[in-house]
Amino acid sequence: MEETQELWSCKEKGIFQYLVLLFVWKAVAGQIHYSIPEELQKGSFVGNIAEDLGMDGKHLPDHDLRIVTRTGMIQYFSLNIHNGHLQTSERIDREAICELAEKCILSFQVIVESKRKLYRIEVEITDINDNAPQFPPGEQELKINEMSIQGSRFPLPEAEDQDLGLNSVQSYQLTGSSHFSLDVKMGENGARHVQLVLEKNLDREEQSVYELVLTATDGGDPVRTGTAQIKVIVSDANDNAPVFSQPLYAVSIEENIPKGSTICRVTAVDLDEGINGELKYFFKKAAKKNSQMFLLNSTTGTITVMGDIDYEVSSFYELEVHAEDYGGLFDRAKVEITITDLNDNAPELTVTFLTNSIKENSPSGTVIAILNVEDQDSGINGEVTCLIPQILPFQLKKSTDNFYSLVTTDALDREQRESYNITVSVTDHGTPPLSTAMVIALHIIDTNDNPPHFSKPVYTSYFMENNQRGASVFSLTASDPDWEENARITYSITKKDINDSSLSSYISINSETGIIYALRSFDYEEFQEINFQVKAQDGGSPPLSSSASVTLFILDQNDNVPEILYPSAPTDGSTGVELAPRSSEPGYLVTKVVAVDADSGQNGWLSYQLLKATEPGLFSIGLHTGEIRTARFFLDKDALKQSLVVLVKDNGQPSLSASVTITVVLADSIPESLSDISSIPAPADPQSDLTFYLNKKNKNPLPCCKEMGETQKQWSSINKSINKGILRYLIMLFVWKVVSGQISYSIPEEMQKGSFVGNIAKDLGMDGKHLSEHGLRIVTRTGTIQYFALNFNSGILQTSEGIDREAICGQAEKCTLNFQVIMERKLKIYGIEVEITDVNDNDPEFHPWEQELEISEISALGSRFDLPRAEDPDLGINSIQHYQLTGSNHFSLQVQMDENGIRRSELVLDKPLDREEQSVHDLILTASDGGDPVRSGTAQIHVIVLDANDNAPVFSQPVYEATVTENIPKGSTIATVKAIDLDEGINGEVKYFFQTPGKRNLQTFLLNSTTGEITLGGSLDYEDSSLYEFEIQAKDGGGLSDRAKVVILIMDLNDHAPELEVTYLTNDILENSPIGTIVAILNVQDSDSGSNGEVTCSIDPGLPFQLKKSMDNFYSLVTDDVLDREKVASYSITLTVADHGIPPLSTSTVIALSLLDTNDNPPLFAESSYTSYLLENNLRGASIFSLTADDPDWEENSRITYSIIAAHDQSLLSSYLSINSETGIVYALRSFDYEELQKISFWVKAQDGGSPPLCSNVSVTLLILDQNDNAPQILYPSTPTDGSSGVELAPHSSEPGYLVTKVVAVDGDSGQNAWLSYQLLKATEPGLFTIGLHTGEIRTARFFLDKDALKQSLVVLVKDNGQPPLSASVTVTVVLADSIPDVLTDLSSMTVTADPQSDLTFYLVVAVAFVSCLFFAFLLVLLAIRLHRWRTSQLCHSGSMNFTSVPVSQFVGIDGVRAFLHSYCQEVSLTTDSRKNQFSNQQTCDTSDPILTFEDLNPNNGDQIVQCGTMVPEGPSSPT
Repeated sequence: MEETQELWSCKEKGIFQYLVLLFVWKAVAGQIHYSIPEELQKGSFVGNIAEDLGMDGKHLPDHDLRIVTRTGMIQYFSLNIHNGHLQTSERIDREAICELAEKCILSFQVIVESKRKLYRIEVEITDINDNAPQFPPGEQELKINEMSIQGSRFPLPEAEDQDLGLNSVQSYQLTGSSHFSLDVKMGENGARHVQLVLEKNLDREEQSVYELVLTATDGGDPVRTGTAQIKVIVSDANDNAPVFSQPLYAVSIEENIPKGSTICRVTAVDLDEGINGELKYFFKKAAKKNSQMFLLNSTTGTITVMGDIDYEVSSFYELEVHAEDYGGLFDRAKVEITITDLNDNAPELTVTFLTNSIKENSPSGTVIAILNVEDQDSGINGEVTCLIPQILPFQLKKSTDNFYSLVTTDALDREQRESYNITVSVTDHGTPPLSTAMVIALHIIDTNDNPPHFSKPVYTSYFMENNQRGASVFSLTASDPDWEENARITYSITKKDINDSSLSSYISINSETGIIYALRSFDYEEFQEINFQVKAQDGGSPPLSSSASVTLFILDQNDNVPEILYPSAPTDGSTGVELAPRSSEPGYLVTKVVAVDADSGQNGWLSYQLLKATEPGLFSIGLHTGEIRTARFFLDKDALKQSLVVLVKDNGQPSLSASVTITVVLADSIPESLSDISSIPAPADPQSDLTFYLNKKNKNPLPCCKEMGETQKQWSSINKSINKGILRYLIMLFVWKVVSGQISYSIPEEMQKGSFVGNIAKDLGMDGKHLSEHGLRIVTRTGTIQYFALNFNSGILQTSEGIDREAICGQAEKCTLNFQVIMERKLKIYGIEVEITDVNDNDPEFHPWEQELEISEISALGSRFDLPRAEDPDLGINSIQHYQLTGSNHFSLQVQMDENGIRRSELVLDKPLDREEQSVHDLILTASDGGDPVRSGTAQIHVIVLDANDNAPVFSQPVYEATVTENIPKGSTIATVKAIDLDEGINGEVKYFFQTPGKRNLQTFLLNSTTGEITLGGSLDYEDSSLYEFEIQAKDGGGLSDRAKVVILIMDLNDHAPELEVTYLTNDILENSPIGTIVAILNVQDSDSGSNGEVTCSIDPGLPFQLKKSMDNFYSLVTDDVLDREKVASYSITLTVADHGIPPLSTSTVIALSLLDTNDNPPLFAESSYTSYLLENNLRGASIFSLTADDPDWEENSRITYSIIAAHDQSLLSSYLSINSETGIVYALRSFDYEELQKISFWVKAQDGGSPPLCSNVSVTLLILDQNDNAPQILYPSTPTDGSSGVELAPHSSEPGYLVTKVVAVDGDSGQNAWLSYQLLKATEPGLFTIGLHTGEIRTARFFLDKDALKQSLVVLVKDNGQPPLSASVTVTVVLADSIPDVLTDLSSMTVTADPQSDLTFYLVVAVAFVSCLFFAFLLVLLAIRLHRWRTSQLCHSGSMNFTSVPVSQFVGIDGVRAFLHSYCQEVSLTTDSRKNQFSNQQTCDTSDPILTFEDLNPNNGDQIVQCGTMVPEGPSSPT
């Protein structure tokens, strides 16, 4: 803002005057044009729009003048609504709005809403010098090679000035150094291009950097300038070779260091700068083994471990490292790496000979295994100790070199331990010590050295007699600690006889299990025990055995019944007789029963029992003795012959028994007893048939149980036969010619397979004929190649594989192969050593055979370049001896011998190089060895001459033009620029850059610095910019450059849909608005150009609107027809704007327009007249009718008010009816009586709320319907006033059907409610009289009889036809007489009976007369009223209330009486205690009922009776 104020101060002095251009009305389309400079302060005056439009400034607010704004656009101007001045509302920067456009115009529109008219305003923004020239930010660097020639040109950055014309950049100036000058050229488009010109040669060693100042000046007033700092960096030429810090790098490392570990770092220094001073390190002539083991970082020179460093593989490595710059100059250094040994290899234990099983009787010192122990480490790390850590009957004995024998040290016993796991441990002497262990499984083979053994020498067993045949009676086993056949035991019985019988017929034994079986059933009474020997014998050879004594005891069972020995049974079948003297005293021993039992023990214990006796209690028997004694003195009554049955029972389980019958004769002598017995009859004793059998006498009566004794042990002697053999080894003497008993041989490499090496059998002093018996063989090791084989028949050692000394020993001076042979018969090992001598079997080889060498064309004469070294695996004279170079006279060869005797060749430059004359030189390097024959190898050397940067890049064309369409995708290729540089390498590598592209171009386009491809990085929009112009610079690696212009033309696409903006809009208008009323003003814009920007604006057809173009892109939406809100209340007007592009794009907007209502429609009823029906006796306040009117207008114009109007007496009508002014519901204000009022006619008025209001009327007729609310009234016979009943005369001579009298009754209701029926409810003589159902005529039904009473009382019931029906009754007295005197005579002569109807009065006639008088009087009054109302109705012109009375015909006869009596509610009651008829006048039927709604009135069981419209009465129609 300070700069702006300064500018304005200058203008005030006269340099710039603020002029406002005169408004020109002759401009196109009535535009108003103003011009102002940029950077005016906010609120600055632009122009007086009100004056230019011819408006009165005093009444400006009435015109409602305003600026039309567009969404998303910055509003740079504002309008003062009080004075009409246009003024700035934002800061205006011409460069930000129009950039470099020559003319900058801001256009907008103002609208006068009172006239609904638009005006276009244009404000031109003029440029002022408000921007100073600007260079790209930061210090600009420019690299120039010190070899650049004078006159070389280098482009400089250009300044940008956003101002135009004289205010833009006009001149440049350079200061800071005399080595450079400035050249300014004018481009085609007027732009000034600046170039730096080299005036003097550069020398980087004298000065490497130059600081320059470039100044740009514009032509404005005041003058503005901009400066740029130019830093010229002189790039170096490659004139210095790298130099290592030391020629030899010696390193010592331990083996097994981790991969990736840094060993050392080689460092070389190059005095050059930049790419010439950047060094790369690489191994030169490194063996394949070394290249795989170490990794050299080409940038830092760090050597790291890539493989596994193992001292045992190699203890020394020698490497050659080269440092080379990018110009091809180099230096070399040697790296020696010494490996120190670590104890990293555990001892290796190999089994050379092994037996897995030996006999348990093997002698001490038996060899079990021969072990080979190796440790690849060296020194103390390779020394080992071999031992068995466990206490076992074995030991290790060292035989030769690293061989150990595992032998037994003690006798072995398989029964104590059948196998051994012998752990052999080998430990080296390193720190920490490493060890290896091996487990040798040894199985002890069994010999038959143990006989079978029983657990005890004597076995005793018991079993019951009567056993089953084949049953197992005993089992015994022996154990044998031997193995398999030696432990397989066979059982047998050695004792053969028992009681002179063969034992095999009594028992047997299972030879495998030792189970003893009984071959027969034993009887204890026959055998009590069995003794025998059992032999157990193994299956060894010879077999061993042992015996055991076995005793089997047989146990007794109760299997024998007692045998009675005395008294024995007689042979003739009689019983024994015993004598007992009669004088015997109690306890006298009569006899004794003697019995025995073959069983033993408790089975043989007997008991006696007196089972039966002739005289119980006379005798007793001893329980265990069997003695029969007298128990008392004999009596005379005792029988002489007494029979006793004695039972003898043993004590077994179950017990067995026997019985015997004893006859005791009571007599003092035998003769006496015989005489007595003969005189006694024999009783029928059931036991008399018992017989006594005497069994054979047992040889061993009453055997006793004996204790068993142990038998003595019997041992059989075991004869052990052991074959004792002693192995004798023959030790053969032979002569050793080598130290430590080793045999040495020497052979050249590359011998054929099967070639002779030496005669081992002869050298060992062995007999070649019996060589196979010695078991001589080579000891092999797992994982090693077996180069030799031994002929078992001849003992000759020969080659089994091809032997390559270089593959086995590498570059070692002495190459030996060591192995061992074993003589299995003696279990002895011998060492063999075979030396491999070298032969010239390898050609010198270059790796690779074809190599490239880059040398700069500016290299000095005498420069040296390292050549590849050939490799020959042979040694000595067979290795490389000399080199030779051929192919070009520009170079020579120099060979040098290093400390290790290795020849190294170098290429020496003898003549200057010129890349333009020859860019490549092909050389052949030949290496030859000194072998016989001579072998040689060649290498192809391609010397590539590197170019110097002496050519600048040149674009293929100065201007690149490209035409693209807008909106192409990001990343699309726009164009490709191409510059050619004749130099090669980095000097010919061209990089592309934008040269002062401008911020907009940088955001829009991307330039590939390598390919020159220009791609789209932003979005292309034709509407933003249709042209892009910028410069591109091409620069090579040496700093030389060229520039070209790129012009990009943007083609427009139809990519913008038209924009539709509502400038003015009213959302509602009156429906009576005139045609042409403006609804909206629209602004249509399309950002596209040409036909893509041309638009067509339209609306939906069929709408009463049209679009009219006013000015520029403004359209007015106006009415085109009369509007009617009642037909269409609102419109959704769709406005569509379509452009003319391909494909066309369109935009739509919907304008919602509502029509405001005017009161142009009166309320309308649905019908011209309404008729409704209402039952009488309705509730007061009940809703009786409803009607509504419709008004199509809106809100107040359609709000309807209802009222009832009458032509004459409005107050009378208001007492009957009322109407709800809002809903139109008609209410009854009183209860209507059909008998009083049958119809009500009135008018209902409906009026809206408009201004002025509109109304309409409708006629309404309300018909009152009748209800059955009046009981019948009996007119004749009438009730007399004195309470007596009327009397009718009936002559005695009356015939059947004679009319006695007629009951006359009326009903105040109408229709079927008034239909009356008559019924004879009670009669003195039933069946004497009848009454007409509808006429009420009482007639005689038969002739009178004498027995009939003279006075007949008849009760007549009169009932109407209503629902529910109402009724009345009357009593008629009929006197049977021909005349009144007769009647009186008869009545006087009659006695009064206790008749319940005798108290009826006879004033019926009087009542009829009274009613008749009233009827005629009422008829006269009614006629007068009828005539008066008829006259009044003729004078009415509009609908009014009409109380229609009953037609005249209804007043004639009975109907007239009914109408007259309707105004009263009468009731006739008959009392039983009085003979008078009582008439009581009730109050009027009007009662104070609560007000009910229309819906509450439901007199007919819920059916709606009162309704709007025509109502048909229910039930049958009344009779005509």
